[in-house]
Amino acid sequence: MAYNLQPLIAILEGILDPDQSRRIVDENNPQRQSLYNKATCFQKLLDKSSLTKLDSQIREVAHQAEDIIESHMVNHMLSGSNCVRFTLSTPDLQQVTRELDSVMEQAEKLMEMEDKKLDSAVQMEDNKMQSSSSSFGVVIGIDEDLMQLKDRLIGLQQKKLEIVPIVGMRGVGKTTLSRKLYEDPLIVDHFAYRAWATISQDYNMRKILKSLLRCITGKECEQPSDELKDMLYKSLFGRKYLIVLDDIWSTKFWDEMRMYFPDNNNGSRIVITTRESDVANYADSSRSQHQVQLLSESVSWNLLHQLAFGEEECPLVLQEIGRKIAKDCGGLPLAISVIGGLLSKMERSEDVWRKIGDNVIAAISGSDERCNNSNICGLQKDL
Repeated sequence: MAYNLQPLIAILEGILDPDQSRRIVDENNPQRQSLYNKATCFQKLLDKSSLTKLDSQIREVAHQAEDIIESHMVNHMLSGSNCVRFTLSTPDLQQVTRELDSVMEQAEKLMEMEDKKLDSAVQMEDNKMQSSSSSFGVVIGIDEDLMQLKDRLIGLQQKKLEIVPIVGMRGVGKTTLSRKLYEDPLIVDHFAYRAWATISQDYNMRKILKSLLRCITGKECEQPSDELKDMLYKSLFGRKYLIVLDDIWSTKFWDEMRMYFPDNNNGSRIVITTRESDVANYADSSRSQHQVQLLSESVSWNLLHQLAFGEEECPLVLQEIGRKIAKDCGGLPLAISVIGGLLSKMERSEDVWRKIGDNVIAAISGSDERCNNSNICGLQKDL
């Protein structure tokens, strides 16, 4: 933090205190109130942001003002005057006020620049998230899921806060489905605030809180975790909000977070995605879980075909191999999306496609969950 103006503010408060009769300033002198107002306003800016670049300038201006005021006070008391008032209307004090104005103007410009940098960083982060989701953006077979979930989020449901669990195995498309919901125009218009955080198995609570507050406030919050929790609750209190907590692994996390989401009785919703039905049931046992189903063989092939060829027709010589690859992906949209993107960049020959098909089987069969992301995403290295 930059230099603290509290000493100057304390002196100004003292001379403005009617109980301190020997320190009362001439009532016709507006400079003292003006300087006090500027100093308190500036201190609020310093409390919100680090302005170390201006530290020396702020210190110099504050010391000048303190010296001038204290000098006048000492001279007045040593003079032995019976007058209980003294004036601060001097060129020196006016100059200090102008310099403080100048430093404040510089501080506001610096803060504006920092805000623009932060907005740019937030936008880049949003673009990364959108890019990440769009890499699996060709989604087939989830229209019914989207309709059902949108109805739970914005339909004529009860007003109390509801938890909407989306459950499914790894790679089945829970995150993609949640992102589609989160970015749906109807959803965006329906909720005053939306916030997204990815939890994962080894979660970092502070990072999660910062992610949620970044979505809500548009700014990076650096306070301690306890303060961030309080900020989150206060930011959401009285507002209609949608929170998405992606990839929750344990009930412990839900126990830690639940109390910071106020029930405003206004239709707010919390979407959680998890692989564990027990976790979903723990979060809210009163409503049914939304189970994301595996894709059928025909839908899997349609998705793979669209990713690999776009609007073009698949050559007949590759259709049998392609359908087998789609089937071997086990109905998992993530696996199909990765393989489809890979096929779109590879040579369209039987040998290449068969080699990819063999690697798909090896990657998927090596996991109890039928889809090992690191294995699948590592296929391109192997080929």
